[in-house]
Amino acid sequence: MNPNVSESPQTDIETDSTNVAAQTQSEPSKLSTDGIAPPLRVNMDSWKLKKSERPSLKRRAMIEAVKLSILFFILSPVCLFQLTRILLFFPDQTKYDLKQPLAMIEQKLKTKVDEVTFKSANGKNLHGLYFKREGSNQVILVSHGNAGNVAHRLAHVIHMLNLGASVLLYDYQGYGQSDGEPSVKGIVEDGVAAYDFLTKEKGWKADQVIAYGESLGCAVTCQIAKQRDVKGIVLQSGFASLPGAARDRFIWLNLFPDFTFPQPQLNNCEILACTHAPLLIIHGDKDNILPVKYADQMFAAAVEPKRIVKLKNSGHNDVLDADLKDYVAALTSFMKGLQAKT
Repeated sequence: MNPNVSESPQTDIETDSTNVAAQTQSEPSKLSTDGIAPPLRVNMDSWKLKKSERPSLKRRAMIEAVKLSILFFILSPVCLFQLTRILLFFPDQTKYDLKQPLAMIEQKLKTKVDEVTFKSANGKNLHGLYFKREGSNQVILVSHGNAGNVAHRLAHVIHMLNLGASVLLYDYQGYGQSDGEPSVKGIVEDGVAAYDFLTKEKGWKADQVIAYGESLGCAVTCQIAKQRDVKGIVLQSGFASLPGAARDRFIWLNLFPDFTFPQPQLNNCEILACTHAPLLIIHGDKDNILPVKYADQMFAAAVEPKRIVKLKNSGHNDVLDADLKDYVAALTSFMKGLQAKT
């Protein structure tokens, strides 16, 4: 026997709940004389909870209810809209070089073009393009859709200028050169700020302002018309309400009543059902992003005066390509009608 090595008998360790607890508080087990740790056999039966210690049926039901409540909240409109804001807003923050097209507009259409900046309700700076048409007595306030920025709407502006109107085209917060981040509440405040800029800074009267909305901008336009006086309302390729459009996209949202959706709910039908300025609804029959049924719903809900024009060849983003003649004719007729009532 080697005198320098202490003897340590090799034994198996039977472990129950008592000696396991004791062992965890003591020193680590020593190696056997041959350097191999002794085997550890655990009696799992001794770790089972007694029936008296197990959660009661009532408690288990409460736990499951909490789990379902958490899941219900995660799928709820308020939480969903906060988590999926990227699905609603597609801002383009690219700064495009517009010198050439803007110079062409100034030269060919007798229009002075200015880049303008004004503040939204939260103090963020909004960027826009202001087109002052020589001799115009109408101004069109354009609230664009959920993608791109003002640079993508110059084709619309050219047709509006051709009809003799001035135009203010602006970007929501987080779009183009505007500061901040987009939100449902924010785009409404941005639209109202643009209206106030026209009337307070540029001197336009309420009975000269035509509020024009495209896609998501239709909801902004309806909110502007609700909060401010306008001469006319044009809604192109819009939805009837944000909850309705969301339910069509996410079926489970049909489980939730309207009041669970975030505010404002952007319910265009609700606004149009009240007294409003003359209304023109333009929508493509082949729109597969916001179906033409939304135009029908808005028209049905709206009180007079109202008119709807369905463009038979147009989808959502190709109105100026597929049905330009009918689009221009509808807008021309509407604007002339507003002038006649002045």
